[in-house]
Amino acid sequence: MPQIGDKMKFKSLILIPLLLTIITLPFLSAYSGPSTQVKATLVSQTPDPVEPGQIVTIKFKIENSGKESTQDAIIALDLKYPLSVYGNETQKNIGKLRASSSGSDAEIVEFKIKVDERAVEGDAPIDLNIKIGDAAVSYTNQEFLLNIQTQNAILEISSITFEPENVRPGEPVEISMRLKNSADTALKNIKLKLSLSDASLPFAPYQSSSERLVSVLPKDYQHTISFKIITDPKTTAGLYKVPLNISYFDEHGQSYSSSEIIAVSVGDAPAVRPLIKKSTVLQSNQAGKLTIEVANPGTMDIKYLELYLLPSPDYNLVSTSDYFYIGKVDSDDTQSEEIDIYINKDVENVLHFPVKLKYHDANGNAFDQQFDLTMNIYSSSELKRFGVIQSSNAWFYIILFIIFGIGGYYLYQRNNNKKSK
Repeated sequence: MPQIGDKMKFKSLILIPLLLTIITLPFLSAYSGPSTQVKATLVSQTPDPVEPGQIVTIKFKIENSGKESTQDAIIALDLKYPLSVYGNETQKNIGKLRASSSGSDAEIVEFKIKVDERAVEGDAPIDLNIKIGDAAVSYTNQEFLLNIQTQNAILEISSITFEPENVRPGEPVEISMRLKNSADTALKNIKLKLSLSDASLPFAPYQSSSERLVSVLPKDYQHTISFKIITDPKTTAGLYKVPLNISYFDEHGQSYSSSEIIAVSVGDAPAVRPLIKKSTVLQSNQAGKLTIEVANPGTMDIKYLELYLLPSPDYNLVSTSDYFYIGKVDSDDTQSEEIDIYINKDVENVLHFPVKLKYHDANGNAFDQQFDLTMNIYSSSELKRFGVIQSSNAWFYIILFIIFGIGGYYLYQRNNNKKSK
């Protein structure tokens, strides 16, 4: 009957070779049999780097530092997303490997691989298997990597805001920009510079420089930067195009640069005011002329000004049209129109004269405003008291005529009585 010691020796005889096999297994990846020593090397990828959606050609060098193989060598790819074999050729038979075939004597195997359009930037692993009969060599631990890189590392300006929103001449404004990294990798050393050197641009840096630096912007992250500028007090209203120069690097050290345009609209809110400048009629139940004046006390010109007279129970329009085209009204200037009206008899104290103005500011923004113009209405006695109209002397002359008439009649009768006697 076997002793315990014999059993231990028997187990040792089994375990020791097994342990040796496990320990030496990692070193057998380039070995496929007792007579051949096979090794694969990734020689090239074309193009390098490859972009998403492209076809790339990869070449492997298959070397045999041992004896000639007795069976054909099968080279097979095992690809995972975002890679796929272009065509149906997932493996190639390169025949028997010659003995001591290395360097220029090695076999070159070529495959075409398609990169998915949605692939992200980075290194994609290529698994390779070499089979010679029942033996195999596998490269599955990212020994071979395919370099994928997007054509452009995209830095977006997702939004631009101004504070205050209306950029006025002579006042500072803060321009805020939100940057977004739409690339597949982090972007580094991002430099943004407002180009304000052009003499036609009425801007200058205010309380800071015209350049900003962002050290790192990770993938899919956003970051807000701000510039402060001040507008020349003599600036004419309008739209000004400010160049913005951008430069940055991706994680691979590839440099990028671009030029953008920041549109800065300079202007102020219009301050148009209509008014009744003068009138030849100041009381109800009379006709006369009314002068409507439109003043522009603001800092910006207005153009395409239209004046509409709106209906009112207080007056009847005697002029032939209720529409007047005035056109341009410069800053600190006025334009006027004369209108014939009849003030209705029921109007007391105040005449309401509604009008509508339509116009555009210097930047082309349209405005539509209504105003209720008013004017005081007076009685005849008030106008006489104010000296606007003179009191009538008709009664004085009538009384005087009566007195002289009576006196003349008395003298006439007296003279006739004397003659009769």
